Amino acid sequence: MSGQPLPIVCMAFGEPHPMTDTYIERLYGMLKRHCHRPFELHCYTDSARPLPAGVIRHDCSGWTELDRPGMRGTTRKLGLFNPDYLPFDEFLYLDLSLVIRRDMEEMLSFAFGHPADLVIVPNWHYEGFNSSVMRIRRGGLRKVYDAFVAGESYKQKVLGDQEFTLNVVRAHGLRDRVALFPVEQIVSFKKTVRLGRHNAAQGRARIAGATIVKFHGDPKMHEAFGFWYRLTKVRLKELVRGHLSPVIPIDELRRQWTGESSS
Repeated sequence: MSGQPLPIVCMAFGEPHPMTDTYIERLYGMLKRHCHRPFELHCYTDSARPLPAGVIRHDCSGWTELDRPGMRGTTRKLGLFNPDYLPFDEFLYLDLSLVIRRDMEEMLSFAFGHPADLVIVPNWHYEGFNSSVMRIRRGGLRKVYDAFVAGESYKQKVLGDQEFTLNVVRAHGLRDRVALFPVEQIVSFKKTVRLGRHNAAQGRARIAGATIVKFHGDPKMHEAFGFWYRLTKVRLKELVRGHLSPVIPIDELRRQWTGESSS
């Protein structure tokens, strides 16, 4: 990748929707503020959605082999492991539903300096993977894609790409090809809010140490940063527990997502 822009990949499926389009725009804005390497954002999408100037669109409407009854839409991420679909020697994948809150260099140095074919986030609920942030090396884990297309299936708590990837890695002896991001680099918004309600200092410290805050499940960012959600789901619960100040810096996260000034 020497001398070439860093490829960063996101995915957007379904008909164009103002909120999805906003999330793509916000991701691009955060990257421009916090990724200090030359980069290009590539959006793989199955519709002719409008994209911000500078974001490169790729048509993935033909990835129909990744449709399987009962599996979540995120299963389409398995196409990222097919080297015929992406031309990059290695790339960073990012979900749309996250906030980049500081300089990414430490995280990027870890991801692209590691010899593993896949660097992925450890699951916050149980042993396994969270695929919100991944550094993928071309062809190294093609077996994940091939196994799905070949019809392999496993008992999964959640029928999506994350547990399928974990099960293929286990079943085919590929664990030494996978590394995990340090737990402090990418953190869960939901779990950090819960931590902060019991220990506000730890909640604030976890956010302060994170490069990325992932919004998995509900709420997503446009909900969590809205007035009524913050009042009824966050602030009132904080006050009931005796917290006079917010247990996590939610206004700072909102500013990072929107690009607003702190003044």
